[in-house]
Amino acid sequence: MRVIRFYFTVCILLALLALAACGREASALYTAWNEPPKLPLPATPTPYPTPEVPPLPTPEPQPTQEPTPEPRENPCFRSSSEDWIESLSLREKIGQLIMPRLPWQTTVLTPALEDWLVNYPVGGIILFSDNVQSITQVQTLTSALQDASLHPLFIATDEEGGRVSRVGRLFNDTDFQVLPAYDIGNTGDPQMAYTTGRIIGERLLSLGINMNFAPVADVWTNPANTVIGNRSFGQDPGLVSLMIESAVQGLNSAGVLSVVKHFPGHGDTYEDSHYLLAVYPHDRQRFDQIEALPFISGIGAGTHGVMIGHIATPQLQNPTAPLTWMEPWLASGTLPATFSDFWLQDVLRQEMGFTGLIITDALEMRALTDHFTPAQIAVGAFMAGADILLMPTDVTATFNALLEAFNSGLFDEERLHESLRRIYWAHQDLQ
Repeated sequence: MRVIRFYFTVCILLALLALAACGREASALYTAWNEPPKLPLPATPTPYPTPEVPPLPTPEPQPTQEPTPEPRENPCFRSSSEDWIESLSLREKIGQLIMPRLPWQTTVLTPALEDWLVNYPVGGIILFSDNVQSITQVQTLTSALQDASLHPLFIATDEEGGRVSRVGRLFNDTDFQVLPAYDIGNTGDPQMAYTTGRIIGERLLSLGINMNFAPVADVWTNPANTVIGNRSFGQDPGLVSLMIESAVQGLNSAGVLSVVKHFPGHGDTYEDSHYLLAVYPHDRQRFDQIEALPFISGIGAGTHGVMIGHIATPQLQNPTAPLTWMEPWLASGTLPATFSDFWLQDVLRQEMGFTGLIITDALEMRALTDHFTPAQIAVGAFMAGADILLMPTDVTATFNALLEAFNSGLFDEERLHESLRRIYWAHQDLQ
């Protein structure tokens, strides 16, 4: 009888142990199926979330080539700005201020161009449609330019979307079509501006282009102004400001340097500065209420650059001329903002608090070249406060004029180093 009781007790204990094991297994399964997944903590929030952008297809098969070139390692940019500046010769320092375009229809790095880059160590290159044939060709060109340069280059273009587009045709077979800025503004949706900026930035970066002269921050208040027109987000400064903020954030999120333009405002001029000196006829109150707002918005959003338009402002100008040859232009109210330390230093730097790159509009435009020599243009713009001189008509004359101005004491080493520090920090943002 004792044996039977013992055997019965053991069976009960074994059954209880089995039930407990099943309960634990079921509980584990329930927990695994029903607990929410542990997500990583979100990054610092931004006003507009990063959209899910479909991968950009490449029209030509490239089995061994990454769509986005690897960032170049350069020992100069692993040290401090002062160490980098100290490592530059005077010619290299001057060269960093100059961004020419490539010769017409140049699509490859030729031996002559490679030698030229050594003799004139420029800080950047701007590409146009005539330099663009295919995705692979542009990638090869930009990589070759970087390899041939003594220092990392800004490789820039104007990719606004709409009618000002240098590389957009390479992506015509993708799902996302970039609208003109005015059409984006008409949607009233800042997320559209953000998404467009991000996709443009990703496309540019995949080509090896790291700076975009966009978006256009001009408020289109003059219907007769055709040079701006639908390149602007609209006629209302509040709407344009909102769209500029989002477009800048979109470009920046893609890793491309954004540059808003054309300060102090080209939207209410009659003249096209490609051919004539444009005139902004209004006073300070009007500027503060209309034209200033999108630039303030772009600066607040973190734009890396502001492009200066060749625009005379008769009611708003310097009390004195920085250089003697400017005096008649100042007296007549026709001194371009390009040469105005009032606009570049007093307003843009001090009042608006902009610490990034000040870049001129193309110096080959007739608004300047019909009236001033290459030397006057280069020295005048730099002394007014520009950091990068875009597309001078004569790079050699520009180079020599800046060297001569420095050697003669017209500007000192500290002024030169101010621009070089800004250039250094913009490159740091590309690392």
